[in-house]
Amino acid sequence: MQTILGWLLIIFPGILYTGQVVSSVNFPLAQRIGLQEDPDDADPLLQRVERYTAYWDLLTLVWLPVSGILMVVDHAAWPLFALAGGAIYLDAAGREAVKILSFKHENIRLGSPVQQRFFFSTYLVMALLAIATLSYAISALRVSAAV
Repeated sequence: MQTILGWLLIIFPGILYTGQVVSSVNFPLAQRIGLQEDPDDADPLLQRVERYTAYWDLLTLVWLPVSGILMVVDHAAWPLFALAGGAIYLDAAGREAVKILSFKHENIRLGSPVQQRFFFSTYLVMALLAIATLSYAISALRVSAAV
């Protein structure tokens, strides 16, 4: 199970992290390839928020892919990294979801309906990965504490 979860954390959060690297380095490119909202369908406020969020994400979203690598190589520190990464991902998923719902309530243009569904679904995936990672890390810490 540890290896499977490790690879899931390398792949899916790794893709998200790579997308945020692209968004941080070249935001217009990220918009053109669909990593960020199309500027024709999104308010400038949303675009600015997403650009600045991408910068912050470079510092915070790296921990689940790192956790995945540590899980795959069976490094003893993986549960600690997984706890930090899982907590950050759970917070980020919820915060992003309520931010978008708040913007929607204020009639801020959020991109096309397809983009909105896709981006919102990524928050759900983030939350599920976070919960699975947190649960597994807590379980592993309990087992190691009992030994």
